[in-house]
Amino acid sequence: MQRPDHKLEVLRRYNAVGRTRANTVFMAGLPDAGFQAMDQSLSARKNMTRHCISSFSDIPSSNRLPTLVWGNDRIGAGLLKALRAGQMITFEDRPSPYEWVASQNKHIVVCEEGEDLSQVIAANYAFALDAGLFLIPEVDKDQAEDLLEGFYRLYDRDSDLSPADAQKKLTQELLNLCGSIPVPDGGTVTFIGKLPFGFAYPEYPSTHLFEYPDLGCAVVNGFAAEQPRTPGTGVVVLVDPSTTAAPEIQAAVDLLEPRRAFIRVYQDRAANVRDVSAMMEHFPYDLLIIATHCGDSDGYRWTYDFTDSEGHHRTFVVDIAVGFASTDDPNIVKVGQYMRYISLDGVDWTDRAAKAKLYVGKALHVFNNRLADEQNKLEPTKKENVDRVVGSAALKMHGSNLLFAQHTMAGVGTPIVINNACLSWHRLAGNMTYAGARAYVGTLFPVTSSEAAEVITKVLDGHWEKLLPVALWSAQRDVYGSNLRRPYVVAGVFPQRLRIETRDYPARIAEQLSTSLRGYRQMLAETDKAQTKRVNAVEDIIKYLQGELDHFKSMEA
Repeated sequence: MQRPDHKLEVLRRYNAVGRTRANTVFMAGLPDAGFQAMDQSLSARKNMTRHCISSFSDIPSSNRLPTLVWGNDRIGAGLLKALRAGQMITFEDRPSPYEWVASQNKHIVVCEEGEDLSQVIAANYAFALDAGLFLIPEVDKDQAEDLLEGFYRLYDRDSDLSPADAQKKLTQELLNLCGSIPVPDGGTVTFIGKLPFGFAYPEYPSTHLFEYPDLGCAVVNGFAAEQPRTPGTGVVVLVDPSTTAAPEIQAAVDLLEPRRAFIRVYQDRAANVRDVSAMMEHFPYDLLIIATHCGDSDGYRWTYDFTDSEGHHRTFVVDIAVGFASTDDPNIVKVGQYMRYISLDGVDWTDRAAKAKLYVGKALHVFNNRLADEQNKLEPTKKENVDRVVGSAALKMHGSNLLFAQHTMAGVGTPIVINNACLSWHRLAGNMTYAGARAYVGTLFPVTSSEAAEVITKVLDGHWEKLLPVALWSAQRDVYGSNLRRPYVVAGVFPQRLRIETRDYPARIAEQLSTSLRGYRQMLAETDKAQTKRVNAVEDIIKYLQGELDHFKSMEA
């Protein structure tokens, strides 16, 4: 197991120190700049003494409480116990007690073991909510992928099981992985791990956080958005390319307009790949609702033969899905691409045991560099068609597929995303969370247009302003009753909700667009002009932001 670095170890051991005295805070493992920033922020808000420490000896003895001695595993449970008691905690090289921490209200956090850092974050998250913490065994990655594939293929015609029987089987497999979770009567759950465990516990409102990547950022984004005086979800974007009946889009307009939301709708031809992609990444929205088809698209299997920098001949096979976006030049289209590795030198990329014995060396580095080299670009030696590029999760827009690959969303914001499309949980839940979405609602398997509209309309209507996991749980109970069919799953911290505050939203949008525009102009000025692709990309972003800013300034005139 990979051990954390020294700074993380210090942070873990001294995380509870700030509770030793109400007016004293010790901060550990921070660089000087980080401590200074925290020091300034805290001094502006509260009258307290602040110290930056790097070892146990830096803490005055008068501030020390009895130390909790814990083992080298199940560290999340030990940390939460220490946080609750206001104790120090030290870790010894021995097994920890098999204990769980009871909830002080009715919420419990269920976290997979395996990643120490995930457990540290889970313990702090539970501490912030007065929640309990229950650790479950780490789920094998291959088993997790097989389970998710089971959800994806739930309605395959060649399956030996009916959809209802397949749902029961998947539910039981999830229950077997979790064991008996001590959820309080009338309780709620946050699951932290790889899988949508909440599907197996329909009796409890639940949400999910991914242990990887950026679990800490997802927690911070969710909590920050629900602090006092934050704007909520007042800027709403609706996307309906008319690929399927989507009455929830008009219902959203009818329900949110009276609440004084600012609403923008991309519909029919306006819901094209170019405009929706630019909006998703750069427009400062708070709530995004998408109603379209989603699923893995067909594509191509390309084989590449090349010699790497170490002189080894390599054969690399990849699957590729593509989507197309228009540009200002009618003769040029921009190609979006999703690539999935299939095999290297005949070894299946998903076969972890075989891959562990394969010498990869510089193969991937050389492959990616050659693909990006315009002068000596690597070309495939064999091309085939495939019916499905696993993981591509293409969103059907007007005219083509949108393959989400952005690293940021909503102008580096933290929006809530409701992706009301079939199979929209797969890949996109994790990718959009990584890109900044503080909450994501999607589906594990296909839904009909009528049920999709009914569930989301109920979330926006009768269950408005409830905590989002509770709102979704209530809406699915309304629609499905006691039926096992509960396709919708939510990701994000538990205490967040859909709400609209009274604001001048056009002015707020214009201010955020101006900030982004300044940043990208600075980026352009600092970019080497020889990097033609990067320069063109930044110029396109500046053009988009300037056009949007001009639009909102004209509204003020």
